[in-house]
Amino acid sequence: MIDDDIGTSIFFKICLEDAGYYVEIYNDPIKLLEDFESGFYDLLISDIRMPKINGFELASRIKQIDKNIKICLVTAFEGYYESIIETYKELDLNCLIKKPINKPNFLETINKKLNVN
Repeated sequence: MIDDDIGTSIFFKICLEDAGYYVEIYNDPIKLLEDFESGFYDLLISDIRMPKINGFELASRIKQIDKNIKICLVTAFEGYYESIIETYKELDLNCLIKKPINKPNFLETINKKLNVN
């Protein structure tokens, strides 16, 4: 899980750990890229708007390292939601989640992406 907002990262971590998932959080996309190991993670959840590297660029770089990882992008910016769909499809990403997050719906989405009942 990566979001430049620490509070958001912690919220996601708590939601996912309460559901039984192991979660690592990052607030810096450069640090995530340095630490990332192919095959170690099943899913990356990334904010789109971050300093240094946006979520699309991060997703593209991660896919170069691990083609099989599932990636969900998160955004709070309703105004450009429709305009990001094309880039989302080009990168073959797995889900796009709008903030604010509804915990039950969020967990349902993540469970579906990871094929968990």
